Amino acid sequence: MSEKISRRDFLGTTVSVAAGLVSGAGTGLLSASIPTESRLIDRIDCTRDLGPDRYFAYGTTQVVEAGAGRYREAEGKPASRFGYRFRINKIGQPHVAVIRFPDDKRRYMCIMDGTTYDLTTGVFTDWAQPLSGKMLEMRQVFWPRWEDCSITFMTWGEGEPAAAASIEIHELGSLPALELPGDPGDDGHRELGIQYEDPCGTGVSEGASNRDEWMDRVVQYARYTGQGLLVYPMAWYHGPQFPCECEPADGFDMVVAGDRKQYSRWTTHPADWYAKLLERFDNEGLSFQGALTLMRLGTLLERMNIDLESIRSGKETFNNMMWNNQVQSSTNDWTPIYNARNFNVIAENLKKMGPSDPGSALPQNVYGERHAPGSHTAPMFNPLHPVVREAILRFVEEIGERYGRYPAFKGISFNMFASAMPWFGSIHAGYDDYSIALFERETGIAVPVNPKAPDRFAQRYEYLTFVCRPAWVAWRCRKIRALFGDIHRALAGARPDLRVTVTLWDETMVTNTLGGPARPALQLHARRDMHELFRDAGIDLTLFDDEPGLEVDRGMGNSRDRGGHGSNPAGGVNLPVSETTMYRDFDFLDQQTIDAFHAHPRPGAFIFNCWVEAWGKHVWFQPEAGDPNLAKVKFMDGKPAEGILRLNSEYPKDGFWWDSQLRITPGFPAGIHFMEPYVEALADMDACRITRGGLFLDKAHSELIARFARAYRALPRQKFDTVGKTTDPVAVRSLRRAQAQYFYAVNREYYPVEVRLTFSHAPTGLRDLATGKPLVAPPEWVLILGPYELRSFAADTDVRLIGFSATPPPLVVERLTDEARRALASFDKVRQSGKFIPGMDDLESGMRAALAEGRFAWLRRVITGYCARKCVELSRSPES
Repeated sequence: MSEKISRRDFLGTTVSVAAGLVSGAGTGLLSASIPTESRLIDRIDCTRDLGPDRYFAYGTTQVVEAGAGRYREAEGKPASRFGYRFRINKIGQPHVAVIRFPDDKRRYMCIMDGTTYDLTTGVFTDWAQPLSGKMLEMRQVFWPRWEDCSITFMTWGEGEPAAAASIEIHELGSLPALELPGDPGDDGHRELGIQYEDPCGTGVSEGASNRDEWMDRVVQYARYTGQGLLVYPMAWYHGPQFPCECEPADGFDMVVAGDRKQYSRWTTHPADWYAKLLERFDNEGLSFQGALTLMRLGTLLERMNIDLESIRSGKETFNNMMWNNQVQSSTNDWTPIYNARNFNVIAENLKKMGPSDPGSALPQNVYGERHAPGSHTAPMFNPLHPVVREAILRFVEEIGERYGRYPAFKGISFNMFASAMPWFGSIHAGYDDYSIALFERETGIAVPVNPKAPDRFAQRYEYLTFVCRPAWVAWRCRKIRALFGDIHRALAGARPDLRVTVTLWDETMVTNTLGGPARPALQLHARRDMHELFRDAGIDLTLFDDEPGLEVDRGMGNSRDRGGHGSNPAGGVNLPVSETTMYRDFDFLDQQTIDAFHAHPRPGAFIFNCWVEAWGKHVWFQPEAGDPNLAKVKFMDGKPAEGILRLNSEYPKDGFWWDSQLRITPGFPAGIHFMEPYVEALADMDACRITRGGLFLDKAHSELIARFARAYRALPRQKFDTVGKTTDPVAVRSLRRAQAQYFYAVNREYYPVEVRLTFSHAPTGLRDLATGKPLVAPPEWVLILGPYELRSFAADTDVRLIGFSATPPPLVVERLTDEARRALASFDKVRQSGKFIPGMDDLESGMRAALAEGRFAWLRRVITGYCARKCVELSRSPES
């Protein structure tokens, strides 16, 4: 679909309405506040021409005069960029960069200092989020590591140009802790937090050159924004990141020195810095949960049998046997290289090779892991095999014994990638001799395949998935549920209140198993929903709702729709519709999966900050002789690193002032749209825990997060009762407890909504939980919910909330109704042409019902989803 159709035909008619409504709701929705103890130290007008000592550009830039105001704009070609240089006075002091940019057309821009993650953030506009037509502000907190600083703006997607109007640099006195009147810190209230997928960036983010500095700044920012939970890797792709007794450990990170040189360093004997962090968190009133991206354990790698001929001949293996008669001898993803023992080999080979891509310096992986031919991403190890099961339980038990004594330690969280060890990843894995014999014994179902046939694994797959698939899938799901029950008990043996969270990812699963890019076959209604896809992999959500302390988080990674993967990682306006809608459609419209999560007693959500990566010519190499930085950077958490290498990404000279470069950026919806997944998780699932993150700390949305935190963390950590028959566009829920009647109202949408609450009588003891202030309200109380706003309240226990109504602005209703009718007309035209887009029949009836019932939030998601966009595209084609 062309940019013209996608933007103007679908969203353009609502832009002027939305812009006026949002602007009328107050500028606080478009910008964040700066702490009162601040000092402006520089202001850059991006529309002025500056000399090469302060400004550079790669590609042509132009100063644009538009409805949003005047601004500088880069070309709409990937990697086009411009940037500025500025000076600060106090290294390590918190600062904020106030960036004004236009929200007036489709953009995807990467903002960074060019060398580290310290200033890195990203913004995308338009497509699925209505434009405001205004100038927006982003306020990025950072701790400078140099007096001589830079900030750059780079176009990521084709036809999505970077742009900025001005930059202000403020020096802050401090980052004061957010006051949370509604949360006494008693572990009884809902959790809002920060989650990391990657542990490698501590020395290139938050201005930190060591773990202590990084820890200080994470604590400062968490308390400043009211995010009380940190979920951080304790086991990454190759096992424990702490000094583990039962499994080989390692640690790897990057660090930037004072002269901007970048280093990678590693060890196979990491220090136990987690203990220090937990002590700090105990004192700060923060909580910690260890994330396990459990793909490998060293004891399993050391003992695995991946000799396919011997396995075909009957020799045992605890690696997964696949549907295509192959043994899963690798995860078949990007992770095999990330083992410190591999880095030792790379470092030795680079002594002879000179600067090179690290993969070229590694002829084979340690332990003999090798790509499994003809297979996709999948777990290496069979989660049902006793050897694998015992290794997992032993590892989890040690974590509990080691860290359970710290009150701040709340448990562990499993990142369920397609290659995660504690499940099958897809229906394609699990056809080994052991598993099939166990299935036959426990179900009484015989699998009529010669147990000695060399191709027995593929024959088993064909029989089990064609003849008795329901029994096969259900049995596997019960076995995986039993495994997680055992994992929970192994952890809770150290402390009964420790929890295990199963985080079900979409972004690292769907295309890794079904194949990419996100083509038409992978769209909503064309393939199985996420609940069924998870069942194929071994997790049935309906089996995880009966054990306190065993909880499930729903992963939401729909910013991946805007680029980074697919047929063209640069994304942009030329991508097909299918590659720009899939994740979002499943996040917002996959109702069976949403309902399955909502049925849990304590559902949670993890919002993944997907990033995009540009590497240039990426090389690792030995440090120069006499490198003065080595004396400082050779220490990891107070212990000498086992190895150190220089690294860099080389690009053509473009006027940027320094050679050392790093261009990896998470993309965020612009302005208030950043909050959409938070309120959607609450409205859809009544989420009791919400975390967000990815590669490093997001510090560009402080005020939006803080406002939500005040209202959200005041809510008791248990499910509420839904009030009324609809949660669209506003969800209202209540909970009666001995001390109070709690209730909240949350707006799913980007425009303000009038909400009329009806009580049994005038509510006595009414108070706003976010502020703690008393309120007075009549039996029928009208309030205006701002865009994506949550309000939470408490009243005396005799007060009952008996109903409500929600009224969107009439102009929004009118415009969405027009857009829905146009989409429905395109459905008819597509049918008349003899074509069929999966889901169009169901969505047509759903759209008509949504129009009749006033469910305009769902309607907007359908209008901007794949089926409607594709039908409009086809209806405009000459063939129709």
